[in-house]
Amino acid sequence: MLIRKWHAISFDNPQMDEYFKEGQEYIDTVGKTADAQTNEQLYGTSNMDSVRHVLQSRLDSVKGMQVQNVQDTWFDFRKNGLAILNFSGSIDSTKWYFDDDGNLMLDELKLKGSGDRIKMNIIELNDTLLKLKFVENGAMGTVTFHPEQN
Repeated sequence: MLIRKWHAISFDNPQMDEYFKEGQEYIDTVGKTADAQTNEQLYGTSNMDSVRHVLQSRLDSVKGMQVQNVQDTWFDFRKNGLAILNFSGSIDSTKWYFDDDGNLMLDELKLKGSGDRIKMNIIELNDTLLKLKFVENGAMGTVTFHPEQN
């Protein structure tokens, strides 16, 4: 069932979610507990509504880029053990296989002699869904894919 082209539809990452939550909390509260003179001293302006508007625009932009990056990601697993991976326009190839524990391995070392080896747990795999969990550099994430529609 894995051998096909899969398009990412969502990415869940608790650390990234916490980052966005903390950013939103900051935006919602910055400058609200001080008077205009204190805000001028701290932030260089007393117009905190404008500051919050600019910060919100930037946070929304980062969130939008994250969504677009996910939507532009796909994995194409082939019968010969080769996988073509597209991470938002950056296309690469790797070997794929299952390790002794049933984890999906994406292994550039086996294909090119250098690069990364990523271990992913298959949480769910069926005709309409591929859900992968990975831990990389201390960060955990879950990516959900749907198969390419012919």
